[in-house]
Amino acid sequence: MYPTDKKNIERLNQLIDKNILNGSYSIDDICLELGMSRSQLFRLVKEETDLSTSRYIRRRRLLKGKELIETTDRKIAEIAYEIGVDSPQTFTKYFTEEFGVSPTEYRKNREKEPLLETPHEEQEVVVQNIVPPSPPVNETTPTATKQKYKYVALVVLLVVLAGVGLWVRHISKEGDNSIAVLPFKSNGDSEAALLAEGVTEQIHASLTTLSHLKVISQNSLELFKESKKTIPQIASELHVSYILGGTTTLNGASVRITMELVKASEDRVVWTKQYEGKANEFIGLVNKIAQDITQRFQLKPLQSLAAKSNQMPTANLEAYNEYLQGKQLLATRTKEKLLASLTKFDKAIALDSNFSDVYSCKAQAYFSLGNLSHIDLDSSFRMTEREALKSIRLDADNAQAYGLLAAVYRDEYRWEQANSTFLIALRCNPNDAQVNYWYSLMLRSLGLLEEAVKYSTKAVALDPLSPVILGGHIRNCSYANKREMTKAAIENGKLLFSDSFLYYWSTGYHNLETKNYSIALRELTKARQLNPSVKGIEAALVYTQACLGQTATAKAYLSSLPEVSDNYSYFAMVYAGLNDKKNCLYYLEKMATLGKIPTDVKVSPFFRFLRGDKRFDALLQRFGLRNVQLSN
Repeated sequence: MYPTDKKNIERLNQLIDKNILNGSYSIDDICLELGMSRSQLFRLVKEETDLSTSRYIRRRRLLKGKELIETTDRKIAEIAYEIGVDSPQTFTKYFTEEFGVSPTEYRKNREKEPLLETPHEEQEVVVQNIVPPSPPVNETTPTATKQKYKYVALVVLLVVLAGVGLWVRHISKEGDNSIAVLPFKSNGDSEAALLAEGVTEQIHASLTTLSHLKVISQNSLELFKESKKTIPQIASELHVSYILGGTTTLNGASVRITMELVKASEDRVVWTKQYEGKANEFIGLVNKIAQDITQRFQLKPLQSLAAKSNQMPTANLEAYNEYLQGKQLLATRTKEKLLASLTKFDKAIALDSNFSDVYSCKAQAYFSLGNLSHIDLDSSFRMTEREALKSIRLDADNAQAYGLLAAVYRDEYRWEQANSTFLIALRCNPNDAQVNYWYSLMLRSLGLLEEAVKYSTKAVALDPLSPVILGGHIRNCSYANKREMTKAAIENGKLLFSDSFLYYWSTGYHNLETKNYSIALRELTKARQLNPSVKGIEAALVYTQACLGQTATAKAYLSSLPEVSDNYSYFAMVYAGLNDKKNCLYYLEKMATLGKIPTDVKVSPFFRFLRGDKRFDALLQRFGLRNVQLSN
């Protein structure tokens, strides 16, 4: 090996190691940093290693994975993502090809002990009395008392979650497997309100890990935070059998949590419990609560719940408060509040750098900033991916992080990676409404409409008061030619979302699909009136006018539209309405040169007149949209 070649191989190794977390780090990126062409790099690697460049990079990643298996007890899934492999399944496949044995077998052979990664269905966890050691504090110091209070609040919350897991088994025995956890009320200051939100969130998070239990999304439940409706009325709107509510009260260094479970059909309280913790007697109190719950139900938590139900996401209440405040800001989706949420999340990380949920929330903030055009989309994707991977390294079962990672892969047309990552997210949390919905959108884009309807149906059941999810479900059903399901979804939406532009946008698209252009025009006009800032609605409206023969209106719109890349899809839509294949394809191909294609181009009513055209088929092929087959 010549000195220059040796130096370049060393630089190559450094670049691979430096970017090992980044699964999308490409040969082109390496060439740019080394100042080589792809052919020069290929010759260098081939001559020195007898491997192609891509195989050499893969081997380097696999050697790092092998090292982590040897030196750490991290799960195989965590190691896969830590070395930049898109899924545990892909890691296992490559590892076996490289070393002749699977990662788990390699670990087993090295340690001669039972596998560290015991499948969930083989695990059994028994809830025991929780007796944590008392932290060393000076009880006469106000700060020390406050810190002890914070510690007590977390311990009490842990026990509450354990109790919730036990009565869930009671619910499932009766055959009523649906529940809504209403936002807990608080009697106290802003800190009490945050604790109430934390109790609600943790109970909800625990319940959503159960595949057999329908747990309504917190998005729908926020609408009932100050509601005067009765329990039966709320349950009827949400289509659930049980409602869980509660109150948190702070009094100095004490916290009291009261919970009540109501069987909605009878408006009858079937379970109630009060928990109270004091700084000077919390060990005895925690023991008593655990004993009472165990004696009351004489049950173990369900196996699928055991891994999550007794775990607080952090032991640092100050970090937890920053996290909750950040989530409140995140929900607003304005640029100012999204940026402020990132500041809150960074404070939480400074207090507890192992807080997985904070990193997934940072990923959500970056994803929203990009999709709302507040920051560059590519930068948004890279930061979303970075924070999601950090979250997964800390918690290999973090469904939100996997869901965001999958959404990035979907928006980058990396269909196979997106599919496998969505499926991991759903295995971690089958009751996540957003992940079910996002997955349905990807399946729709790929033309897998039966599967899309399946997942959007579940998303609607989990988050029945979301106009976004219902609107997407209407389109899925319409494109799949599910007439009765489409009709039912539209009727349900009419009662709930008559003031939402999203509802009329979707019903407009349904009528475009069925070629009822006059009705589509009416619905899209309503959507534009409710939200005139959405350019996509205006373009769809002009497309409809063109279909109705209003050629002059369509041409006037085209003349007024600036010739910039953000508008290429709108040009294509309106030219489609004018039945102008040449110009429609021209703008679709201009988009394609930028690495983009309109969402749902394969199934959208706008471009159905292009189906079968060779140029259109070539576009679909370029973005992996022809002859789609996904692995399960």
